[in-house]
Amino acid sequence: MDWRLPRRWQVGLMLFVLVVVIPAALFGIPVDSAAPEPVPFEDTRAIGVASAEEIVADDTAAIPRVQVFYSQYQYVIGYYGLPTALAAITEPATRQQYGHPLVTYVTDYSGTAPSVDDDGRIDTERLPAWTPASDAVFVVDSGATTPVDEAIVPFSDHDDATAFADDTGGRVVSWTTLSQQSFETDDGAVVRDRVSEQRADADAWVANRTELLDRERSVIVGSDDDLQTAIDDAPNGTTVVVTPGQHPGSIEIDHPITLRGPGATIAGDGEGSVISVTADRVAIQGVTVTGVGNQTRNPDAVAGDTWDANIELGYGHGDAAIKATGANETLIADVTVPHTPANGVLLRRSPGGVVTNLSVAGPEDWHDGFMGVIAMYSPTVIEDSAVTDGRDGVYLHRSDGTVIRNNTFQANRYGVHLMYSSETLVANNRMAGQEYGGITVMTDPTRTAIVGNLVRNTATGISTSGSNAYIAHNGVTDSRIGITTTAINSLYEHNVVRNNSQGMRTGSVVATSKVTGNDFIANDRHAGASAGPLRVWRGNHWEDALATPSGRTAERAYMPTDPVDGQRHRSMARRTVAASPVYQGLRELTGASPGLRSGSILDPDPVEASQNQGLIETTETLHTDGLAGVPATPSPPDR
Repeated sequence: MDWRLPRRWQVGLMLFVLVVVIPAALFGIPVDSAAPEPVPFEDTRAIGVASAEEIVADDTAAIPRVQVFYSQYQYVIGYYGLPTALAAITEPATRQQYGHPLVTYVTDYSGTAPSVDDDGRIDTERLPAWTPASDAVFVVDSGATTPVDEAIVPFSDHDDATAFADDTGGRVVSWTTLSQQSFETDDGAVVRDRVSEQRADADAWVANRTELLDRERSVIVGSDDDLQTAIDDAPNGTTVVVTPGQHPGSIEIDHPITLRGPGATIAGDGEGSVISVTADRVAIQGVTVTGVGNQTRNPDAVAGDTWDANIELGYGHGDAAIKATGANETLIADVTVPHTPANGVLLRRSPGGVVTNLSVAGPEDWHDGFMGVIAMYSPTVIEDSAVTDGRDGVYLHRSDGTVIRNNTFQANRYGVHLMYSSETLVANNRMAGQEYGGITVMTDPTRTAIVGNLVRNTATGISTSGSNAYIAHNGVTDSRIGITTTAINSLYEHNVVRNNSQGMRTGSVVATSKVTGNDFIANDRHAGASAGPLRVWRGNHWEDALATPSGRTAERAYMPTDPVDGQRHRSMARRTVAASPVYQGLRELTGASPGLRSGSILDPDPVEASQNQGLIETTETLHTDGLAGVPATPSPPDR
């Protein structure tokens, strides 16, 4: 006798096991009813501050903190600031990704003798411990602030909270009262709304520096004249005109003048920097610079106590065609550096500069050269320039507010490389053939905007980090990874990623960013994810990913990280498997149980039609013809 169940019963039993038995085993039976104990904050996956605020964040008392144990997430999430935590806890997407909060702990200021200094910073005599949020009371409106937001200060003892409120003019509220309030935190949408303003500010910045070219001419330097003497003798606020031909360097400009020399070459002797600027409001326009020394670091630098000091001694003290140190509001315009074994332009502690229409070429092997433009402690506008064969086209270090726009980078290590530089705008640049990456953001800055760039043929087209970033209207093609979405609390929208091995990849273990309105076209894999919670990306177009075996569009969610769903656009066989009842049942299971979706991406609302048609056409041209086929200055997005 054949005791096998009918096939429909087999399928039903399989779905019962998948949907009922496995979730119960994984999530339905508590192994320990006691609430988990708090962990050291450094052991949490912390969010809420950027590296620019790390010194304050490292002071345990300065920023009230929260840690949350979620029911279906293996990590403890740490939050800097109560508003940040409450905004996350009350967000419906949080439960979809992590499950419900099992227990929430807050830093306890009872017994620490807290006070608020003139800058709004919280000071204590002792470090705060942890207490359950449900047992605590909170002081609001005390005047205490953090780099993140208003400080809400928790206490386990009501009398201590009342005393602190009386001293600071605050008031005491419960956890229930706080939980019922609405908190909004800064995110990528705020940065999006600032892009136009930042563009306008950069325009004004450039216009002001360009006025330095209107200075009255004081001297003309011929081929038989000594250029350094002419510079030294020129009155402040005048122009030194250098006639066409070659003029020996090196030279130093130590007072505010303009040096103009269309057709002139200033030739160094291969030792040191060719033009050194040590005064404010110096302009250099129209010259060609040759004979740059080959030191990329200070050969006499001694290792210091801090990483920053070592970077400055190393990267900031190399040779350059033009080096500005302690020189504010420098203008470098229409300058050509046909070859440099070191830097093209180096700005160190020289904020307010403008570099425009610069051309720099390094050695054929970028290992033998250095940076096209390096700005260290020097917010700068860098525009309409070209760097080829450098280590980095532009390298920033602690240069918050820099604008890098309308440039072309080819065959460098990185096109744009940001280190510890927040509120930076990288817009409408074109890049091809960078070995490691097109735009690479490191060291967790905040409020970065990367808008309207075109990147082709590199390891990672746009690599992001930090928080509250805005990445939009970029086109990335023919790369190993198109865009990484590692920045948290950020907005990725209206990008086109095509013909990459992997379109977008997320590596953050806290899923707080919004990814929407993007087009994924002809990638080997449209998206990938490392370990972490389910990432929910909404309203994206995944080319050919929703088609069924019959050719119709499936009306359901799409999971690009699924081994079946994620390859629908490349395999008819996988389309057939994806339409099967067993697979549909498995999809229902993963949709209902966050614990089974670790390392996954889900788009509940995929769209059939592409959404960024103009940019799609541009990336197609970029894919087939390279940079030669697209305009030198891409049009800014309509926003």
